[in-house]
Amino acid sequence: MKRILSKLYNSSPKEIFQYVGKRLGSSGPHAIGDSKVKEISDALRKKFELYQISNLKGINPEEFSTSIQSKIGVIDSQIEDYSDDEIEQQRDLSIKYHWGHNHDFGDFKLEGRMGDRHIDILANFITLFPVSLEDFSDKSVFDIGCWTGGTTLLLAALANKVYAIEEVKKYAETVSFLSKSFDISDRVSVKPLSIYDCNSKEFYDQFDIIYFPGVLYHLSDPLLALRILFNSLKVGGFILVESGGINKEEPFCRFDGSLIYHRSGTKERLNRGGWNWFMPSPSALYRMMKEAGFDEIHTRWHDGTNRVYGYGRKVSQVGICKAGLSVPSIK
Repeated sequence: MKRILSKLYNSSPKEIFQYVGKRLGSSGPHAIGDSKVKEISDALRKKFELYQISNLKGINPEEFSTSIQSKIGVIDSQIEDYSDDEIEQQRDLSIKYHWGHNHDFGDFKLEGRMGDRHIDILANFITLFPVSLEDFSDKSVFDIGCWTGGTTLLLAALANKVYAIEEVKKYAETVSFLSKSFDISDRVSVKPLSIYDCNSKEFYDQFDIIYFPGVLYHLSDPLLALRILFNSLKVGGFILVESGGINKEEPFCRFDGSLIYHRSGTKERLNRGGWNWFMPSPSALYRMMKEAGFDEIHTRWHDGTNRVYGYGRKVSQVGICKAGLSVPSIK
């Protein structure tokens, strides 16, 4: 009884609701609205059909196909500015080019390492949280970690403006090429930046929506990253977070670090997954988001994907505790 009371005392209302629901035999978030997920996924796939060969502008299909497919499998560490003595410590996917998302271009198809996650994650966000496709209309979206552009292209089909960043330069170049080829570069900006490069006045209060899937657990300083994104958000805007994590009730994070890799893939083929830093539980993510300044926070574990999802809103510009903060000068 003491353990239960202690848990309830230290939990948010949302966490209490989730805890009680689990004790009462709740079916779990992945079972909520399966038909709705399919309906939304189908609508998003329809939107994504915009990005086929038939809609190219200013480039012929053969040139486009050659440009895209010639990149795959290329090993290039120099473009990322790695010195010879640090290449050994870098992520395989940063050195060797891997296509990220599934994409049917019409004349040819590419299968990405992340499959249809660019579709599935957004459908899950809309099912799990108080968000609709209409919420993206006429909005500016900050797309964090865009890889080969699956999320960026999808967001561009929904929103007015998309500003995408990707720390791996070879992938940022690809997304810029796709934006230009499909004639959306007037609404889509792509920059080869780390999230930590965005801690400056030019990013303050710029975006209506922060789209942040599949990145948090790859960051060595997730709280700083969340604060940077909080400062980038307009008052009234919201953030959508999806991450690898752990299915624990307690506010725990598992530390992996850069020396733990997935069992699939090999060093020789430069196709290993991993390079994860902090893997949060839903309640740990809740506390991180709260510390960063967000309100109206919802976090939950998604059994269908074994990932943690989060939503939060910037109700007002609030301060952050500076004690022990890695960048105490941050706004």
